[in-house]
Amino acid sequence: MPKKNNDKEEPTEPLNDLRVLELKNFLPEIKLPRPIDPRLPDIPGVMLLIMKVKSGKSNLMSWMLLSEQTLGGKTPIFDMIYIISPTAKIDRSSQAYFREEFQERIIVFDDLDNIEPFLKDILEYQQSFDIKSPDPDERPPRVAIFFDDISGYLKRNSLVTHLFTRYRHYNLSLFCANQTCRDLPTAVRSQATSVWLSSCYSVVERTKILEEWGDLYKNKLEPVWDYCCKERFNYCYLKLDDVEPMVYKAGKDGFEEIDYENFKSNVKPMTENIIGDNYINE
Repeated sequence: MPKKNNDKEEPTEPLNDLRVLELKNFLPEIKLPRPIDPRLPDIPGVMLLIMKVKSGKSNLMSWMLLSEQTLGGKTPIFDMIYIISPTAKIDRSSQAYFREEFQERIIVFDDLDNIEPFLKDILEYQQSFDIKSPDPDERPPRVAIFFDDISGYLKRNSLVTHLFTRYRHYNLSLFCANQTCRDLPTAVRSQATSVWLSSCYSVVERTKILEEWGDLYKNKLEPVWDYCCKERFNYCYLKLDDVEPMVYKAGKDGFEEIDYENFKSNVKPMTENIIGDNYINE
C-alpha cells in the first residue's frame, strides 16, 4: 500500500493576512442622468434639515429639488418626487411644486392618517423593477421622498426603520425636515448622509445636535455652526457621506467650505464658491 502523506498542503495565501477586503459589486451601476456639483449631498442618500420656524427650509428644499444648479432643471436627477407634508399646499415657498410642468413628476401628499399605505405603494412599485437588470429601463426609477415636519407620524410608523435603513435597495433618496433633532426617530438620525442646520438658541436642542454629530468634527463644530448661521438664510451644512466629514456655510451667500480643525471665527476666508439660481422668481 502506498505510504500516507501526513504533510498538510501549504495554503496559497498567508493565513495571517486578515484584511477585510471589499467584495466585487455585481449589481449594475445606476448612473445619474447628469453630473451634480460634488459639494451637494450624495444621491441616493438621507438629507436632514433641522431648522427652527421661519428659517427658510421650504425655500431651501424647493431649490434643492427643482433648481438647475442642484437636482432639478431641464435634466432632473429624480424621475419622481413625493412631498409628504401637511402644509405644502398652503405654504408660499412650496407653490413651485404645483407648476403645470411638474404635474406628472411631483406628487404632494397631505393625508397623514394614511401615510403607511402610501409609503407601501411606493416601495411595492420600486420592487416591481429589477435592480440587477443590465437594461437601464428595467431598473427602478430614481425617487425622492421629502418628509416635511411629520416627526410624530414617523415615530408611529412601522415602515420608517425599514425605509431609512434600506433606501438604497429601492433607489430612493430621503429628505426630512423638522424643527427639532430630538423628535426624529433614531433610524432617521443614524442614517443621515447630510445635515443642514439653522441657528439655534435652545440649549437642549443644541446639546442634542452636538451629541449626535459633534464627535465627527472632533468636538469643534459649535463655533463653526454659529459662524455659518450668523446671518438669516445661511446654514451650517454637514456633508457626512465623505471619507472625511466636511462642513460648509451654505445659503444665500453661496457655498463656503470651512476648515473646522483650524477655524477662527474672526478670519474671513479668501475665496467663496457660489451656487446661485433665480428659479423661484421665474
